[in-house]
Amino acid sequence: MNATIESLFGLSSDVIDIPAFVRAAAEIDRATYNRETALHTPECSVDDLRTSLFDSWNSPSLSAYLSKDHDHVITSLYSTTKSAKPKRKTALLDPDSLPPDVAAFQNNLDAVKLTSWKLKIDSATFIRVSKNSDQNVLAQVKPSPEPSGHLSDTDPQAVITVTIHTRSTWTPGYINRSSQHALLSNQTLGDLFQVIPCTSNEIVNKYAFTGTSNFENRRPKGEDGCVICIENLAYGDGFGQGDYAQKLVEHLQTVSKDPPAITKAPTTIYETPLASLLLRVNQPYWLLHQGNCEHFLVVDQIRLQHAADVRSGYPLTLQITPPLLDLCRALPMTPSTTELIDSLEQYSDVVSWINDILDASEDDDERGLAPTELTELDEHITQLLATLDIACEDTSSQLEHTIDDVSRGVPRLTYDLHFMKDSALSLQTSLAKVLQKSKEAVPDSTSVALDHLRYLDMIKGRMEATREALREAESWSSLELEVTSLLAERSYAKAAERLSEASRSMVVFHNTPEYEPRRTLLVNLQNQLEASLSSALVAAINSQDVAVCRNYFSIFCHIQRESEFRNYYNASRRASVVAVWHDALLTDCESSDTHSAPPAETFTVFLPKFYRTFLSLLDLERISIPAIFPDPAVTLSAFISSTLSSLQPTFSQRLSSLSAHHGEAVLHQLISSLQATEEFASSVEKLIEKMSYAATPSASDAASPESAPPTNPRSHARRRSTRMSISWRPGAHLPSAAPGASSKLFLDGLEWDQELFTPFLDFQLDYGSLERRLLDHSLHKIISSDSDDRVPDADRARLLRERAIDAITVAEESLTRCTAFTHGYGSVGLVLALDNFFQSFIDIWTADVRLESHNSTSQSQVSASDDDLSDMDYSSQDWSDFQLSLHLLSSARAVYERISSFEAKLRSSLVQTATRFRLASNEPTSFTIAPSRGESRLLEQSPLNSADLHALLTSVEVDTHSREPLPSSRLSQIPVTPGSPSPLLIEARRAVFTFANTCQISLQGTILSPLRKHLASYASSRLWSASGDPKSKHAMTAHDLQVPTFSLSPSDTVQRVAEGLLNLPRLFEVYADDDALAFSLHSLPHIDPETLKGLSEQTSSEALPQPTHMRRGSLSTTKLTPLDPDAVSSAWLSSLGHTLLEHLTTTILPNIPSLSQAGAAQLASDLEYLSNIVRAINVEFPELDRWKELVELDDEEGKKRLEEAEDVDHVLRIVASLRRWER
Repeated sequence: MNATIESLFGLSSDVIDIPAFVRAAAEIDRATYNRETALHTPECSVDDLRTSLFDSWNSPSLSAYLSKDHDHVITSLYSTTKSAKPKRKTALLDPDSLPPDVAAFQNNLDAVKLTSWKLKIDSATFIRVSKNSDQNVLAQVKPSPEPSGHLSDTDPQAVITVTIHTRSTWTPGYINRSSQHALLSNQTLGDLFQVIPCTSNEIVNKYAFTGTSNFENRRPKGEDGCVICIENLAYGDGFGQGDYAQKLVEHLQTVSKDPPAITKAPTTIYETPLASLLLRVNQPYWLLHQGNCEHFLVVDQIRLQHAADVRSGYPLTLQITPPLLDLCRALPMTPSTTELIDSLEQYSDVVSWINDILDASEDDDERGLAPTELTELDEHITQLLATLDIACEDTSSQLEHTIDDVSRGVPRLTYDLHFMKDSALSLQTSLAKVLQKSKEAVPDSTSVALDHLRYLDMIKGRMEATREALREAESWSSLELEVTSLLAERSYAKAAERLSEASRSMVVFHNTPEYEPRRTLLVNLQNQLEASLSSALVAAINSQDVAVCRNYFSIFCHIQRESEFRNYYNASRRASVVAVWHDALLTDCESSDTHSAPPAETFTVFLPKFYRTFLSLLDLERISIPAIFPDPAVTLSAFISSTLSSLQPTFSQRLSSLSAHHGEAVLHQLISSLQATEEFASSVEKLIEKMSYAATPSASDAASPESAPPTNPRSHARRRSTRMSISWRPGAHLPSAAPGASSKLFLDGLEWDQELFTPFLDFQLDYGSLERRLLDHSLHKIISSDSDDRVPDADRARLLRERAIDAITVAEESLTRCTAFTHGYGSVGLVLALDNFFQSFIDIWTADVRLESHNSTSQSQVSASDDDLSDMDYSSQDWSDFQLSLHLLSSARAVYERISSFEAKLRSSLVQTATRFRLASNEPTSFTIAPSRGESRLLEQSPLNSADLHALLTSVEVDTHSREPLPSSRLSQIPVTPGSPSPLLIEARRAVFTFANTCQISLQGTILSPLRKHLASYASSRLWSASGDPKSKHAMTAHDLQVPTFSLSPSDTVQRVAEGLLNLPRLFEVYADDDALAFSLHSLPHIDPETLKGLSEQTSSEALPQPTHMRRGSLSTTKLTPLDPDAVSSAWLSSLGHTLLEHLTTTILPNIPSLSQAGAAQLASDLEYLSNIVRAINVEFPELDRWKELVELDDEEGKKRLEEAEDVDHVLRIVASLRRWER
């Protein structure tokens, strides 16, 4: 079986249970079905078409006309396709020359109004020529020569239709249908195999006697064996030990690459009924026999037997494909005699048939309209004549045989009819006699005797029931007296046994008026017995009298009071532990008693002591409980749960008080308490496991058959949640034969540990906010030492680095806390808390920089390189501010690297958590996330086990292995180093870049401060209101000297600004090697996108290549790639130029009061000069050019453009206002 063969069948159905199908189908109401069928039969009947249809096909002229017209339509459809071969269209008769009967028939067809009657052009896709497998050599259904099945009305069977497919001899990759059979569900695979026609079964044996060879087929069919593979089971023939199935399985074991999982079936094909198989419809099943002869069995249909089905002869052969002749296969271009005769029957005109036959060779050779040689035509005609002669001889011979058969059969037909009539009459008479004799065989006396016996049996049964009821009534009448006397005699065991018998008899009075009174009496007597035993029971429990306790336990079980006995036992034994908890004096929790108590202590100190006391008691109970109870582990679990639920104040109340006392730092106390609880749980688990392995003969005595079966001891316990997914349940994948599997599964069913860890669950769910409060508290402590005294400006950058180290140290401690308190389930809250912590830390410094960027009072000295820049217009304060901003920017880079390094540690911790989760999911019995299974179960069922958590863990694993950043809308504004994983602390990184942007703005303000001072008075210059028109020409006299005119010079202010801009590259040459300038270039104000894109491409090209081996990549962060100093300087110059021009166009120019004609010319000259200067430092500012363009317009052109503009931009509006152009 390969993919090519499977594709020939398509999809298969689900497995079908044949007996279940037969039962379901047999339950259908046949009467309703037959009634509905009879109701709809006239509506769906086609009897009115039957006569006309048969008359049309029985008429030679009409059938020939239909065939001819159909072929013409099909040829026309195929001619519309591109792949169709050019053929000569079939010649049709002219409609006017049709015979009258044919013309009337065509008119009837044209009158049909069905839209689907005629074929459309699209129908060519769904039409194919008939294949050989569509033919059937059988004229009627062929019964089996050795039938083994018949239908029965009392035992309905399923009729299964099976098609046999065989590999094609000339193309083994394809298969052809060879036969089709119908079997009953009670028949076997051997019955199917026996009826499959195959040429391999007809191969004769060759044997030799003294040099001579003979051939004879003496073997029974199927003697050479076979194997049928159905649903991965190989069914053999059972001939000997090494049948086909055994050999097939042995062969598959030698296959090294993906062997099929096929095993030998326990039965042979002759012992396997079809009803015992789970079959699929349209699924090919493999059959091998006769060495290498392969077939494929396909179930086409499974249905219930019908009244119209053949009653016997099963298996039935429904179809056999005619074999292809070797001549036709070798010479497919030569039509056979049968094909010629069939084609002749389809024509009503002999001339048209001869023309089409002669044109067939031309069409097959694809010679188009090329002329045909007369020699070839003569040879073709000679061949046709010879074929027709042979066909005539064959037809004559067959006709003679037919006439002979008819002549011999007609005389005997009358005799056969008379014989059948006489036999039917004789059978009718015999049946009537048999029916009469069967009625007379049973006398009336026998029927009366049988009825009397049936009546007596009913009376006997009722009398026995009455006797039992009377006995019970007598027993209940003396029940109260007997039990009271037994209690007075202290015969508690006999009283319990008597009450047990009465309880078992309560079922007799169910649904009767006596039920409630008797039940009330029974409960009262049981209460009396319990009251009589209670004081003695408590005394026995306190004195640890195991034998007496075991005896009392048996008595309580007899009266269905096992849960009460357990309550007595638990209440007595837990009293000392509950008292220790209640009397504790705690400094950080509320205490219930304050007089005559030992010195107070903290809760974290008290809790381990309490657990040691509790564990000592449990160690004693490990010996006592198995001697009393039949289920020691369950009993001990219930004892622990009841003790924990009896604590006052409750565990949850103590933890709430602890949280209220410690406030923001309560997480440390909670982690210590949880770790102590986990150590206690681990000790208890070992103790219970030892108890489950211990042999307890006394406990088995207590659970002997003489005692009543105990009720569920955990009926009072909290119901276990079932929200957990099956794949996460511990032990879901554990094989039953694993060592220790039963004990581990048994321990998983105990719920004491869930009772123990439930008080911590609310705090674990709130871990994110607890961690955030603790981090904020630590952050407050970090910054509180700096808020007392003012920090000098020179030390601010250094202090930022030091405080960043302190913040990283605090954050690293949170990783341990998350694992210790939530075992990784709080990872989402941890990431958010750390992200907000770092964001708050950076935002504090950002606010400080913004507050003091313009009020710095530091008097730091000028650096050594300032001598080279002494000609610049910077004051000593400007140089101090410059150095401060640069150092803060350098500290921002250092903080960013430290946060990135910490993020790598955070990612490593999350990867370890994801690994633990995956191991616990795959092997829950070997690996647990928390030390206790109960704690693990609580965390798995809690909201902490959310989709966000699994998405986070999946993303860090994907990033670790693939190192491809995950797409996220939140990362769109945060640059990521190529090849690095997606960032986790997104807001922290954004805060760092915001701080860097603040430092960059402060640094730019310092650098541009001299230029802004020059521009401060630019708007109020008198140049803008100067009179005169620089473009006007005065009249010249003959004595005037003609002097050439030049364009206006830029104003002094613009020249000083231009000189300042041209000096900026010198400034960056001095600080070109400072890495601080290269940090966070994407946050520079007004940075050119093209410049930023070029820097990103440079970073990507210089990034280290990815490793080509399969080893896991390191989680360490990659150092920021150093950028080219010239590129950094170019980016800063571009940003500075855009910032200055933005200040000029948005603040300075709009504040000009008005512009005269001369002032506008001067402003245009200044703007043109300034535009040339900024282009020298690679700054393009379209708005500056827009100002220049509009300012240099004359009044007429300006007014015209203002009137023509549909949407006036803000520059045109401002210029129009300055030039007083009114719209």
